[in-house]
Amino acid sequence: MNTILSISLACLLVFCILSIMSHSLLKSAIFLALASAMLGVLMYMMGAVWAAVIEVSACSGLVTVIFISAISLSNIKKDDIHKQYEDEKRMRWFPITMIVGGILLIVIALAKDFTLTSALQQTTDHFKEVFWNTRQVDIMGQIVTILIGGIAVFVLFREEQENK
Repeated sequence: MNTILSISLACLLVFCILSIMSHSLLKSAIFLALASAMLGVLMYMMGAVWAAVIEVSACSGLVTVIFISAISLSNIKKDDIHKQYEDEKRMRWFPITMIVGGILLIVIALAKDFTLTSALQQTTDHFKEVFWNTRQVDIMGQIVTILIGGIAVFVLFREEQENK
């Protein structure tokens, strides 16, 4: 199981890096969906079944569809997008930072006896009790995700109105 978790974490990291480094908005959205799907796999394997279902259905599916729809509906010309990505200073240090951070995390994990925490064991089969009593962190994660999305949309629309 640790091998599968390690492979899933590595895939999650690769998809996250590819979503940031991609010069195409469409490819970035697809890599982000793949990263979200890998996160759902990790949640499922660690016992957070309902959080995994919500992650895969909402974040990996619904959000990706919304991203792709927004990309197709936007009136941004391809030349304007390429001009924004020509700024190499913005991303020059990102791969080096990610590599150094990854090496540091591996060294710290190998230096200590690092083990992944096991999921909380369910004591009841009632969905209501499990959802509201033992999965509060999952609920808070979903609330934070929704709020971040709303704030991002607000900031994007405000910047667009200021530019006009």
